[in-house]
Amino acid sequence: MADWRLMGAVGLLLVFSLASSQKVDPSKHPIVTTNYGKLRGVKKDLNNEILGPVEQYLGVPYATAPIGDRRFQPPEAPGSWQEIRNATQFAPVCPQNIHGVLPEIMLPVWFTDNLDVAAGYIQNQSEDCLYLNVYVPTEDALGPLTKKHDESSMNKPRDEDIRDRRKKPVMLFIHGGSYMEGTGNMFDASVLAAYGNVIVVTMNYRLGVLGKLARHFLSGGKNSFRMKIATFGKHY
Repeated sequence: MADWRLMGAVGLLLVFSLASSQKVDPSKHPIVTTNYGKLRGVKKDLNNEILGPVEQYLGVPYATAPIGDRRFQPPEAPGSWQEIRNATQFAPVCPQNIHGVLPEIMLPVWFTDNLDVAAGYIQNQSEDCLYLNVYVPTEDALGPLTKKHDESSMNKPRDEDIRDRRKKPVMLFIHGGSYMEGTGNMFDASVLAAYGNVIVVTMNYRLGVLGKLARHFLSGGKNSFRMKIATFGKHY
């Protein structure tokens, strides 16, 4: 009996030691608050002397999962969450098949020349695919950004901090693919965000019959797409 108790105590110690060793570093995993709850992202260094690191928030839901009775319905606002939601990995992409579905003449050359690479981004597929990725530029790694004043001046005013503290514009990138294939996960917008000093958002949306089916009792494909964009803009 004593041996079993000892083994149990050792097991608990191992669990606690693993938990303590897996604490999240806030400097590498920033936390932001949205209208639906808090998100934990990841900060990515660009290894560039000019461009600062970029905060990435991946796999952020912008609508309720379009499954079951919601399969062919317009998107609905996502539910809120109480705990901090990890946004450090890409979410699933809409079901699709990039091999042999569309004629090559309908696809861009850069896409057809890199089908193997593109295929790697669509391995994880699900009808629950209404997620977006947010890339936020920072200036954390650039050191103090100051404007030098003329030292010969009698008053010698202090150097000014020239960091851009204003709200940044948002650029929404919608991937192509003839409404049949593709994913926003393929496009790492980190450099674009840092270089342009803008927040860049990429998104996944329903493709093929799941998103563009048109019947007399369903809205047209373009209307459905507009609803997705309206949902994103309204709630975030």
